[in-house]
Amino acid sequence: MRRLYVGGLNHTVTQKDLKDRFGKFGEVLDVELRTRRDDEGVPYKTFAYININISDADLKKCLTVLNKSKWKGGTLQIETAKESFLHRLAQERQEAAEHLLHKSSAKGKKQNLLDSLSKAGVKNFTMKAAVPGSEVPGHK
Repeated sequence: MRRLYVGGLNHTVTQKDLKDRFGKFGEVLDVELRTRRDDEGVPYKTFAYININISDADLKKCLTVLNKSKWKGGTLQIETAKESFLHRLAQERQEAAEHLLHKSSAKGKKQNLLDSLSKAGVKNFTMKAAVPGSEVPGHK
């Protein structure tokens, strides 16, 4: 997945327009359309961030065809953008949840080992570290 910054948009452009325009190059996952307005509410800058599944070759083609092209009264300026903070946060939360799931399965394995030892008649199983040559109490 790539995140693209698209600047120089006319304020009448919609998310559907951008999905249609960039959908020719890859699968558009979502579009964040932003418009900055002055104190009187008049739009003076419109830009978008587009998350798109696109190959490197198609990205190059997209930049060649669309960058600095005239579209709906504006001149497009397209660049690769940094990853969205919210997207990164969601990804980190998902990884943390997977880590907890993996950690709980490791605890399950430990519990299975203890259960199998107790079925075999072993009680109070503890394992202590020993250095070779050290004396073990109760053994010669």
